[in-house]
Amino acid sequence: MEKAFSSLKYFKKQLILGPLFKVIEVVFELLTPFLMKYIVNDGITNALNGNGVGKIVFPALIILGFCIFGLCSTLVCQYLASIASQGYGTILRNKIFKKVNELSMSDIEKFGRGNLINLVNNDTSRLQNAVAVLIRLVIRAPVLVIGSLICSFIIDVKIGFIFLAIIPIVSLILALITYINGKQYLKVQEKVDEISTYTNDGISGTRVIRAFSKENENIKNYEARTKEYFDETKKANLISALINPLTFLVVNIAIILVIYFGGDFVLKGDLTDGDLVALISYLNQILMALIVVSNLVIIFAKAFSSSKRVNYLFSYEPSVVNAPIINDKNIKIGEELFSFKGVSFKYVDGENEVISNINFNINKGEFVGIIGGTGAGKTTLIKLMERFFDPTKGVITFKGDNIKKYDLKDIRNDISLVNQRNILFNGTIKSNLLMAKKDATDEEIINSLRLAEAYSFIKDYEDGINHPVYEGGKNFSGGQKQRISLARSVLKNSELLILDDSTSALDYLTDKKVRDNILHIKDITVVIISQRATSLMHCDKIIVMDDGKIDSIGRHEDLLKTSDIYKEIYYSQTHNNE
Repeated sequence: MEKAFSSLKYFKKQLILGPLFKVIEVVFELLTPFLMKYIVNDGITNALNGNGVGKIVFPALIILGFCIFGLCSTLVCQYLASIASQGYGTILRNKIFKKVNELSMSDIEKFGRGNLINLVNNDTSRLQNAVAVLIRLVIRAPVLVIGSLICSFIIDVKIGFIFLAIIPIVSLILALITYINGKQYLKVQEKVDEISTYTNDGISGTRVIRAFSKENENIKNYEARTKEYFDETKKANLISALINPLTFLVVNIAIILVIYFGGDFVLKGDLTDGDLVALISYLNQILMALIVVSNLVIIFAKAFSSSKRVNYLFSYEPSVVNAPIINDKNIKIGEELFSFKGVSFKYVDGENEVISNINFNINKGEFVGIIGGTGAGKTTLIKLMERFFDPTKGVITFKGDNIKKYDLKDIRNDISLVNQRNILFNGTIKSNLLMAKKDATDEEIINSLRLAEAYSFIKDYEDGINHPVYEGGKNFSGGQKQRISLARSVLKNSELLILDDSTSALDYLTDKKVRDNILHIKDITVVIISQRATSLMHCDKIIVMDDGKIDSIGRHEDLLKTSDIYKEIYYSQTHNNE
């Protein structure tokens, strides 16, 4: 199973060589106090006795050389860390996005769009940052601490035990804070997800919010969420803030003890002045290393919470499983394309079924209409046909076999869907249509635009089909977006064209022209969901839905005689009460 850090296997060389160069830098750093000891003990004494400064200059030049070589090692380590962290982040981000695209619609609703966006952006960035510091800094602290400990024992065993005593104390402090903060940062991230979701809803629904004059209420709700985020973040920061002072306290107590006992040893002649300078230098190195560790604790606490979130996503089994066992096949006109057999469905958190015991067939070449009141379950039928969801009960067959036996890609290649809510992407009219058929010629694109009655306004643009489309298609009216979306689906040239109330923004004349154009497309099967009974009069059969159940199925003329619901819809729209 994929894990958050599985992609690190592609960067084994950087993970090995990077820390190795960091160790080389630390070795140079550990040798420096010994040279300082030599300068204090011998160099200064010789200089004061008039024997020249050679024993000061020569060690100083060696120290300078150590600094240069240490800098070069650090730069190589930084370079390797950059390659590994950026590469890892890119691969992980792609894997998360791929996993998100494997989720069903109900899975996406369960995770929440804000949560998924944060997984791709925030959590990946945190893990990427953790990899960078893992290579650059993680090995430095233990090597520097252990090296300083060994050097202290070499200089004086008694003082070495003071060094030894502080290490478990500081380690315990860091371990406790890491554990506590790891849990706290999970709560912080949950609040970030809530803010992202609310922000997304607030921006996408801004017209509704303003129409109902709910701006102030919306702002207050947002402020309440940011206050909760602030409170959780403050708790995490307060815990993190304990690291530096506690570390400073422990190490500075050790420095005081070293000076106290070391000074006494110097007076007794057991230690030299240079030894004491070196010991204090090693304690300062330990202090600096632990300060770095304290910052790493915060980085890794955040990364730990992010890794748990990413691992949960990777371990999550999509509710719609793509396990194809048969190949797509061609069927003839009149043969069964779709069949619903006792199909019921309810959402994961829903108590009641959205649709119940649905039974009907769609044959290739048929024009099928679906009509009913709001919430009757019309769009749910389409979601099940596209296999965005699987039914709770019953079986859906596609071309004679259980739909679950087909590859999702085959099913969706055979279906062109025009949603009620039209989505256009930033680019051009042409680039939007090429999503349906990437090798389509300009002639094919224009022909599909004509069939959708869209070319009538597009031809007036100087740049024609290369006219820009802004984010969400905001530079087009609702009716124009519907016609461009319809043209995109027509260009796909699939076996089944589904129009989910996709001409609701069109006037009756344009709607009729579009339907007439579609009628002349050869060998196509069409399912039309519409609130307009007049838009379905030409259909081979009309499915009348009521409260999640099928009320009746038949042609327009028959339903006027047999279905009270259809008759009421039709006469209320035509104002014909005779």
